[in-house]
Amino acid sequence: MLTKFKKSFKVIISPFGDFLIKLGLTPNFITFLSLIISILILLILFLSNNNSSVVYLVILLIGLTAYLDAVDGYVARKTKTVSAFGAFLDSTFDRISDSIYIYTLYHLGIASIDLTIILLVSSILISYTRARAETLNVKMAGVGIIERSERIILIIIILLLSLFNIFYSRIILYILIILAIITVAQRIFHVYKTLR
Repeated sequence: MLTKFKKSFKVIISPFGDFLIKLGLTPNFITFLSLIISILILLILFLSNNNSSVVYLVILLIGLTAYLDAVDGYVARKTKTVSAFGAFLDSTFDRISDSIYIYTLYHLGIASIDLTIILLVSSILISYTRARAETLNVKMAGVGIIERSERIILIIIILLLSLFNIFYSRIILYILIILAIITVAQRIFHVYKTLR
């Protein structure tokens, strides 16, 4: 859904992206930096006692990785260094980061192991169905009710709500899971309609 507003986000992304270009940073380096920050989230979780200040820090770092993920694409386009390997690296590292975000919900006691696995599998399937469909020349941008950016926003909301009311936090978690499953179904149906 947020894919439709990509041009509007350029105002937020371009100043920092231009700054990184001046520093000489490559898109692949920015992608790698985003992954390192995601891994840092894991280390913080393992070394902390899960108090509220840690949750705020995790939210901040998730937001930062998501922002850098948008910036690397901007830098690649602006410097005309878009490459097949860069797209592959970005997509692969995104799956690692997504898994860490979802694990965070389990580690902090918001999601059970069952819900964590369901959310993880459905999130990976959302990405996989797009990647596989696009190898069949089926355009998938904007297909489905909840793409990666919406999932990250909802995870941040879940984490934030957990600090005040775990019940409402879990309601949003259930909504996220339902929307993720619906998105997988929407993408399968879209491919079916396109290829039949």
